Amino acid sequence: MNRTQFAIFCLSVASCFSQAIAANLVTNGDFESIENTSRAVQTFGSNSQDLTGWIVGLNSVDLVSNSVWNSASGSYSLDLNGTKKGEIHQFINTVNGQHYQLSFDLAGNFSDGLAIKTLSVNLGPNGIYKFDTRGKSASNMGWTHYTSTFVALSNSTTLSFLSNVRGNAGPALDNIAVTAVPEPETFAMLMTGLGLMGAIARRRNKTRA
Repeated sequence: MNRTQFAIFCLSVASCFSQAIAANLVTNGDFESIENTSRAVQTFGSNSQDLTGWIVGLNSVDLVSNSVWNSASGSYSLDLNGTKKGEIHQFINTVNGQHYQLSFDLAGNFSDGLAIKTLSVNLGPNGIYKFDTRGKSASNMGWTHYTSTFVALSNSTTLSFLSNVRGNAGPALDNIAVTAVPEPETFAMLMTGLGLMGAIARRRNKTRA
């Protein structure tokens, strides 16, 4: 393999590596994939699979459009409480022993008298997340971004979000993502390859000069 071929190879590896790491394993994590866009609030009941990518495992949840409150991004977000506290989950493809990062945006339905909204997440070390809705409004939801890491224990991992509050106004979710975290050895190999590619480029420039 000559220098040009090696440089092309390094660029290809870097591109594939970055794309693999950045790929979101969660289907419809931003809740933008929906069948009916005409409703301000669309309720999905227990065992429903109509919320693309997700299964409603408990009671019901509400898909809420920007006409009700501002989502973190896009046009829709999810209230984990439909008629009462609900739960959603989906199965994601993982690699046993691989490290992953979970991220999501959290806010809360401010329309009832319960200020603190809490939910349970089954992945990552934190487990319980709280959001204070005091002072929040439809145009000022106060979305907060959370991240945590976990290690996959099999080639299929369940990701679930469960509301811990009563009533029909619960924690709100948006922008859920799970992405692979590069192992130190893999990252070091990539950096070494990129370093060699840079050295080749500098040597060629010196030769031309």
